[in-house]
Amino acid sequence: MGDAPGPPQGVRRGLYHIGINIGESSGELRSAKEELARNGIPISGMSDHTVTHSLYLHDPDGNEVELYIDVPGVHWEENPLLALSPLKPLAL
Repeated sequence: MGDAPGPPQGVRRGLYHIGINIGESSGELRSAKEELARNGIPISGMSDHTVTHSLYLHDPDGNEVELYIDVPGVHWEENPLLALSPLKPLAL
């Protein structure tokens, strides 16, 4: 890492986002948020997607990393339209 140049500006091709399921409860997501804060890792966003709750941060190359949980009791497989629900702010 060190003095390597940052990501190029503007439109890029290739990987820019990865999502990682980190648990099954809001408590686990809250714990992840607290651990990131303890380690000085900035969170760039938090979202309620109805079917998932997500934290967003960036890796050293500028790629977006999404840490998420599937919301307990919400079954998008039974109602796929839930995946199209409007994005809402997440409060943890």
